[in-house]
Amino acid sequence: MNFKKLLTIPALILGLLIVVQLSRSIILMHGRGGRGKELAAEVAGLEKEKAELEREKEFRQTEEFVEREARDKLRMVREGEKILVLPDGQNENGSGFKVQGSKNEGTEANWKKWVEFWLR
Repeated sequence: MNFKKLLTIPALILGLLIVVQLSRSIILMHGRGGRGKELAAEVAGLEKEKAELEREKEFRQTEEFVEREARDKLRMVREGEKILVLPDGQNENGSGFKVQGSKNEGTEANWKKWVEFWLR
């Protein structure tokens, strides 16, 4: 009987150590599960951003985008189009707009227009 008591104490200690280690492992795995949810949310956000960038890339490859960029940044126009120049002040007709190539432009000498432009 003495021999049984002698084996019972180490068996209890060993069992207690196993329970503690298993508990720690379960707690760590539960904590990592929360991190997994965070990573899944981050992946979903990145996939959404990727889809948005793909749409933008497709749009930038269209002819419409190229034409708009040429008009906005390079100030290009199609053949036969007229350009509206918005002056700082009002022009003769009081509208504030001036059409390049209009009939009113040809009445005054070009050098006078430049002098007026620079001395205004």
